[in-house]
Amino acid sequence: MFFVWVKIREKEYNEFMNMTFDASIKEQITTMIDGKPVDLVLDFDHTLSHELAESKCCGITRYRIVIADKNSLPDEFDGQFDSELGTFHCKAWGMMYFDEYMNVRKTDNGLTQIMGAGELIAPNIEIVDYRK
Repeated sequence: MFFVWVKIREKEYNEFMNMTFDASIKEQITTMIDGKPVDLVLDFDHTLSHELAESKCCGITRYRIVIADKNSLPDEFDGQFDSELGTFHCKAWGMMYFDEYMNVRKTDNGLTQIMGAGELIAPNIEIVDYRK
């Protein structure tokens, strides 16, 4: 039953969820992609990591934007949403923690944050390139 609920929720979320970027973040990601075909990922539990980062909490605590080789993602990245840079992949179960209007921005002190419509979703995220 849970699987069916996640798939229904994924469809609902995907229909209205969007991520935008401030100019500096947009330029950073565009430069990293360098016109090559990639998969963009919002990884929130370090699944796409060189090290396993164990978490003992029930929420999402480690947001990262990952640039991955095209068509190389594990099947567990079964959710997706739109952004001005293209489709982002994620784990569908985590979409309940997202906001329908997410904005990734660089702060005055150099941190990269994800803001929702009225709240801070993640105060300090990484943007990493895991292509081979």
